Amino acid sequence: MGLLKTVALHSYKGGTGKTTLISNIAALYAKNGFNVALLDFDLYAPSLSSYFKKKPSVFINDLLSGQAKISDVVYDLTSELGLNGKFLVGFSSSRKEDVNEIDMKHDSKWQIEAVKRFIKAKQELNTQFKIDYLFLDTSPGIRYWSINTLATSDYIFLLLKDSDMDIEGTRKMIIDIYDSLSRYGAKYYAILNKVPGETVKEESMQIKDEKAWISELERVVGADVVGSIPCFCDIQFSRHEFLFSIRQPSHPFSTRLEKIAETIKKLSETTKKNDSQQ
Repeated sequence: MGLLKTVALHSYKGGTGKTTLISNIAALYAKNGFNVALLDFDLYAPSLSSYFKKKPSVFINDLLSGQAKISDVVYDLTSELGLNGKFLVGFSSSRKEDVNEIDMKHDSKWQIEAVKRFIKAKQELNTQFKIDYLFLDTSPGIRYWSINTLATSDYIFLLLKDSDMDIEGTRKMIIDIYDSLSRYGAKYYAILNKVPGETVKEESMQIKDEKAWISELERVVGADVVGSIPCFCDIQFSRHEFLFSIRQPSHPFSTRLEKIAETIKKLSETTKKNDSQQ
């Protein structure tokens, strides 16, 4: 049995397309034969239940409170989506009282116990369900559960758009948070999303401009950029933008995500190889 790899997607602020990207990437891994779990750790504004159109009765909140096990929380969507590997999804509660409860009603002791329960749940995903990759959708910004989620991750991917606010906010988070987390083994990278104008350029000019632009962005934010995704209006303004990477594999959005998914896989394999040699 292999070691479970935990991948978190995070952003400085909301609206970057984080849930759409992590759902599609996780589904691509399952499509390619990996056993995958996707958990909604955006506890302050959960959206995976809406994305997958599910009405769960048990939530990640119940797991963190000690009222449920991970086997009670995750839903197996493998057959429904026709995937080759296992695809488990766990949802958070969007009830107002549950969202308010996260920070307002729980003291530090409860928070510490909740982290321990989550770490135990990760171990059970590995041993009981043979999960290869655990994907975590996180709350944007610097919040208690965002930091906890990131601290339990092996790989963190910062999602940002091409705006001064996103770039400056991402740069600040790297200095304030990610550099500290990296001392404990976490690896962090950046992904550009909803990049305007790329789809209307000639291919040769697009590639040239993109490389120069990414190089400058890496210098400014202080993180390697592992991919960029143009702004596709048919996805961004779709009423229900559900798993384009599975439903429309030839779409340019899907092919971009395939490249990013392969890059994540290579990064994790390289890290595993390096760790075994040390």
